[in-house]
Amino acid sequence: MTMMNVARPSEAEDLARAREMAQMMLRNWDWMTWNEILADDVVLSLGLGAAGINQVGDFGAVGGKLQVNGREDAKQLLKSICDDLRSGLTVTTEIVSGHDVALLGNLAVRSTKENIESLSLPIVLYMAFDDDGKVEKMTFAATDLQPLTEAIRAAAQSGAALI
Repeated sequence: MTMMNVARPSEAEDLARAREMAQMMLRNWDWMTWNEILADDVVLSLGLGAAGINQVGDFGAVGGKLQVNGREDAKQLLKSICDDLRSGLTVTTEIVSGHDVALLGNLAVRSTKENIESLSLPIVLYMAFDDDGKVEKMTFAATDLQPLTEAIRAAAQSGAALI
């Protein structure tokens, strides 16, 4: 006879709960405050230094790579770029796995300078949630989607499971 600890949820239940937390947060993103979304010890990283981004608009002021630690610093940074993200970010793909979420999409950055066209670049928003459903890691990064596309294609052709 084997004994099971029924009080402790299984790993599958933990993952399902975490996935639901992530999806709930994404559905209610516009209605929640940064205090509700971010953990106290959140680490926020921006990697938006793709070619040409520094010459386009105010968003380019972020440029390169930037990392802040803690809720208050993260809130300040997010507030400074929030309007650009809300108006320019289009999410095309959502990948949720346990406590991790990756959103793939495009960021349209309008130029504030004359004779410079707007720029649209592929972007990834990665979030890792803690057990309380708050974001403990958040990364916005301009990305090259070609390697991801190639990996998915290769996995599909070889019959490997992607799920």
